[in-house]
Amino acid sequence: METGRLPLDIAQILLSALPAGAPTSLSVADDIFDEDTVPHAFVPSPDWPTARPAPEATAPVSPQPPLPEDRAPGVLPPVTVISAGNALPKFDELRSRVEDAVLSDLIGDYKGRRGGERVDDGGSRRNDALDGLLGSYRSVRFRSAAKKAVRNGATEGAPLGKLGDASAQRAGIGSILRDRFILDSEVGRGGMGIVYSAVDRRRLEAGSAQPYVALKLLNDEFRANSNALRTLEAEARKSQSLAHPNIATVYDFDRDKSEVFIVMELLTGKPLNRLLATSTGQQMPVGLIAPILKGICAGLAYAHANGVIHSDLKPGNIFVGEDRQVKLIDFGLATAGNLGSFNVGTLEALTVAYASPEMFANAPRDPRDDIYALGCIAYQMFMGFHPFAMKSGVDAQLLELTPEPIVDLDPDAWSAIQAALRFDRNARIASVDAFAQAIFES
Repeated sequence: METGRLPLDIAQILLSALPAGAPTSLSVADDIFDEDTVPHAFVPSPDWPTARPAPEATAPVSPQPPLPEDRAPGVLPPVTVISAGNALPKFDELRSRVEDAVLSDLIGDYKGRRGGERVDDGGSRRNDALDGLLGSYRSVRFRSAAKKAVRNGATEGAPLGKLGDASAQRAGIGSILRDRFILDSEVGRGGMGIVYSAVDRRRLEAGSAQPYVALKLLNDEFRANSNALRTLEAEARKSQSLAHPNIATVYDFDRDKSEVFIVMELLTGKPLNRLLATSTGQQMPVGLIAPILKGICAGLAYAHANGVIHSDLKPGNIFVGEDRQVKLIDFGLATAGNLGSFNVGTLEALTVAYASPEMFANAPRDPRDDIYALGCIAYQMFMGFHPFAMKSGVDAQLLELTPEPIVDLDPDAWSAIQAALRFDRNARIASVDAFAQAIFES
């Protein structure tokens, strides 16, 4: 261990498992364990012979080629000590693989040993020691993975199948996640997940007057997708950075085996799609249109100003509180569009009636994608039906559909909605602020 410079964590674990009487501590300075391993290289000692002994003349010796001028007979050529950096390609990656292999083998051996232990006092103490070793092994593994992520950048993420039994029964009402969140009732379903009302034990124990939170769990079809975990984590991270009264607050991102979820504030009220359903075919109450549309525009403009494009704006992702306070929710596809090579279209989570034609063509995300959806939503609020009969922007463009005019609306406001509904993003109104100004200041 000392000469090979094994990482200190693993060295201590292995030393603790040696028989009684064996060395149990390291004499080498701890700081060497963070250095790269140096491969063996031959360096001549000062007393190395300068000439080889002459062989017995048993047979004619063929003549040898002349030595270079800088070489004396019998002396080895100069030796260059090989550094770890040029000894092996991708040295850090190779070392990480070796560590992973060692840890996997040790953990597998641990499981076999623990299964055969007796349950007496001595066995219990032995099991406790094994559990301590397992905790140490897992600590080393996670710390190694974290160092690798910092060194190489973000990875593709762990396949959900490795996080737990993805075939196991799904969590549902009454399930407890992380020994903390008790699912109480289902409150909605989005493009990527199911949202539950849940009791937060920590809030309950602290005597909070609001012990409920909302938990969003991944849908079945996304549980086996290795990019889904990254998307949900990115949603939580991005949403946490959007502190605005018209954007739902996200508290945390976590998982329990194969159940991956985010923890959000629990909203009271109804999603906009349910409010629209109560007035199908006719205009929403005028007293509701203005505050709802202003709240949508305010939250969306703030997100765009912070570099976040929602990418799945629709009535189901707009929550209207009992006090008419509007909250935008479900920024999952917004962050998925920022995950490098990951194409959100592979998740098939777009809402076709509100997605711009460019989104179907996998074009780079643009704020004007949200403006197209905003135009569709505003039109529904004023008319009671979708401008293109719930057809996708691609189909509506091929059919050359045009929205029926909103005759009772101010001409400038109607022009703004028309401009938001253009099939070509370059012809759409440029920003949410410009849209809101045309609607409310005309």
